[in-house]
Amino acid sequence: MGLWVTKQLRELGEIIWLGDVAELRQMGERDGHLHIGAAVTLEDAWTELARRWPTLAEMHRRFAGPPVRHAGTLVGNVANGSPIGDSPPVLIALGALIRLRHGESLREMPLQDFYVDYMKNRLQPGEFVEAVRVPLIAAAPVAGWHLRAWKISKRFDCDISSVSAALAIQLQGDVITVARFAFGGMAGIVKRASATEAAVVGQPWDETTLNRAMDALATDFTPLTDMRASAGYRQQVARGLLKRLWLQTRTHSPLPAQDVRAFEATA
Repeated sequence: MGLWVTKQLRELGEIIWLGDVAELRQMGERDGHLHIGAAVTLEDAWTELARRWPTLAEMHRRFAGPPVRHAGTLVGNVANGSPIGDSPPVLIALGALIRLRHGESLREMPLQDFYVDYMKNRLQPGEFVEAVRVPLIAAAPVAGWHLRAWKISKRFDCDISSVSAALAIQLQGDVITVARFAFGGMAGIVKRASATEAAVVGQPWDETTLNRAMDALATDFTPLTDMRASAGYRQQVARGLLKRLWLQTRTHSPLPAQDVRAFEATA
């Protein structure tokens, strides 16, 4: 919104701050979900997400800087709907729901269905986003779930993503039973890679399946070239992140995270 004023010279009119609405500051377990209210700060929300899903720790560290994390909100990042927002890919990969309210009317939908086009969503007149709800079933390692999330940008932190990805799979033995691959920076909205998911579900999690999945990305996405990255670079990065997921989660000799991080290699 600051850019709307400084770059587009827009008049914002009256602004309502929701930070002191007690009901919107609530966060905790409800009906098998992690409920995150609209006024919960980025810092508090990401701390809780990373506590329950430790593989999100790097995304938490790299999301903006301390002033933004303590003033901004997770739901604000979600409601803004930027195709390069860092929260939506993670929440979509986790199967999150978004809760919309207009007076006493309340409705809920999968977050992945909330975005319809570039900066367009399914909010109806008078509605606001009350909360997001994240199913906690995927937090149980015994269920065979694996989650990884990565942000690719020119700077380590305080930077806009060129590509971000949150990749969740459920393994039964060495076979993938569920896949949820959500990418930012690859389309006009944060979007699941449906063809890529279809290429792995029901298949053994081996290199053949990995190669099939990487090829399917070209069916899912036709990214743009802009000041942050070229279309070709984005496709190459997305393929590389899928391979990184496989290297860390393959059933035979998986690699620890530090062995596939460029920051570790250059330290």
